[in-house]
Amino acid sequence: MKYFATTLLCVMLISCFVCIQSCKKEEKVAATTSADIPAAVLSKIKAQGFSTRDVKKVEGGYVVEGDIFLSTAALAEQPVSPTMRVAQSEQYRTHNVITGLPRVITISVTNLPVGYGAAADVAIARFNALGLQLTFSRVASGGDVNIQYASLGSGVLGRSAGFPTSSGNPPSPILLNADDNALGSNPEQSYLASVITHEIGHTIGFRHTDYFNRGYSCSIGSNEGDGGVGAVPIPGSPTAEDPNSWMLACIGTGVTRLFNANDVSALDYLYGSRMLNPLRDGIYRLVNVNSRKVLDVSEESSNNGAVVHQWEWWNGNNQKWYLTYQGEGYYKLTAYHSGKVLDVIGGSPDNGAVLHQWDWWNIHNQHWRLLRNADGSYGLVNRKSGKVADVKDGSHSNGAVVQQWDWWAANHQRWFIEKL
Repeated sequence: MKYFATTLLCVMLISCFVCIQSCKKEEKVAATTSADIPAAVLSKIKAQGFSTRDVKKVEGGYVVEGDIFLSTAALAEQPVSPTMRVAQSEQYRTHNVITGLPRVITISVTNLPVGYGAAADVAIARFNALGLQLTFSRVASGGDVNIQYASLGSGVLGRSAGFPTSSGNPPSPILLNADDNALGSNPEQSYLASVITHEIGHTIGFRHTDYFNRGYSCSIGSNEGDGGVGAVPIPGSPTAEDPNSWMLACIGTGVTRLFNANDVSALDYLYGSRMLNPLRDGIYRLVNVNSRKVLDVSEESSNNGAVVHQWEWWNGNNQKWYLTYQGEGYYKLTAYHSGKVLDVIGGSPDNGAVLHQWDWWNIHNQHWRLLRNADGSYGLVNRKSGKVADVKDGSHSNGAVVQQWDWWAANHQRWFIEKL
């Protein structure tokens, strides 16, 4: 596991087996301790909502939380966001974000092996596939963000240039260590792309998802925040730990980390249409991208607990859903024939929990966010679990149960929502 820097030994519990592996941080732990940093500087770092643990003095500023560079000028800025608090496990952003949307951010790669440019292209494609108002483009040199080589020491993978400036521009450069004692000259492409995607995330204003509990992804450390103004929470992001988020502080060696459903929702909130309710209230049918069958209440039942599955479209009232916006980015989906709503059985947080219909109680397992995809389809994200409506086993058959599952952008998790 890498925390994108210094090698440490840590004990991890994985699938009930205890194993000891080498862990690396996103930036090498400081040779100096936080006690060597002036108290006034630590106070400013804390006031910006960052951890004061293992702060490192570098040229022009300080490195905090392993891979985040804060310039002296950035520390002098006064937070201006009106709603601020220390984030716990939800997605959250910095005070400044990229402005001037729609906007193209150019990325260049210099003084790095050829494979690094290819991995940067993969990282750029991951962002651009989301259909955001903020897009990225590779240029030969002089990009808004330059990814460049730096020999940062054994085990140090890289370091971001920080966060957007007060004028809404991305910082530069991103430093990556291609030495043999770090990433090396030819790391696996998808893994390297995940590292680059993470560092680009910082440049557009995203903090570590597990800032408040670094032990979640790193198996070391604990709470690193204790009040102060903290970070700006993104509405609708989860209130429990968020597995596999692209902005978790640590990543295992060779691991590919794509955007999960909450990552995509957070990116869409900041840089998408800026509309939490992309569809007007009304009657719709939901067509699965994989099977072309529709979301259907079994046997036209009007009973609580009737299973929701997929079926061929025949214009039945049990195949029509009234979408009603509830605020904060969430809808209720009401079966037209029964007046009952789409609900996760027992409010379960687990993969494989079946979707059924139930009386409206206005509880979180009955709230659904529409996760916009580049092809015009949507993922249906449950507010309580953070999981999406998924056709079991990717089936094409009539009667295949619709369950909830972790988002991985599969066709059987995406739905065209068509107005009737």
